[in-house]
Amino acid sequence: MPDFSLYSNEISIEEKIALAKYLWEKHGKDLASDSEIDRLLGLYKKEISKSYELMERFGVVTECAMCAAEVPGGGCCGAGIEDWYDEFVLLLNLLLERKIPTERLGEKDCLFLGPIGCQLFARHHFCINYLCSRINDLLNPAELSDLRAQSGKELFLCWQLEQILRTRLNN
Repeated sequence: MPDFSLYSNEISIEEKIALAKYLWEKHGKDLASDSEIDRLLGLYKKEISKSYELMERFGVVTECAMCAAEVPGGGCCGAGIEDWYDEFVLLLNLLLERKIPTERLGEKDCLFLGPIGCQLFARHHFCINYLCSRINDLLNPAELSDLRAQSGKELFLCWQLEQILRTRLNN
């Protein structure tokens, strides 16, 4: 095992990415073939897709892209946000067959921010849940409620998967 341990909040994002890749290489096939994980990953993918569909329909994607272009550091997608991620959310991306970015778009941007938004599929709870005042002003109460409810579904499945991964990989 590499020279770091699970639940490591004090390591760099590069080390967390390396740890996620190590866990994928060592346990990925077993995790991917686990029927409970496979079932939850299928549900999780659907809920993430529904979240993105709502954000697109309600204009959130466009508004976030404009903000990222206008605000130095990408608005709420600024440098340092990537440090909040842990190896388990990063491992979820690998289980979902997504690459983990290792090169920053701009020096003041989150490592995971790409030209058209976040390059990760499984995201940190802040990135799913946070809506700035611009977005809150953009959405009517029904849209805001729909988006929050959908985000909750996505977050719950992410939490379930993280708990399973933590249990299986720490035993």
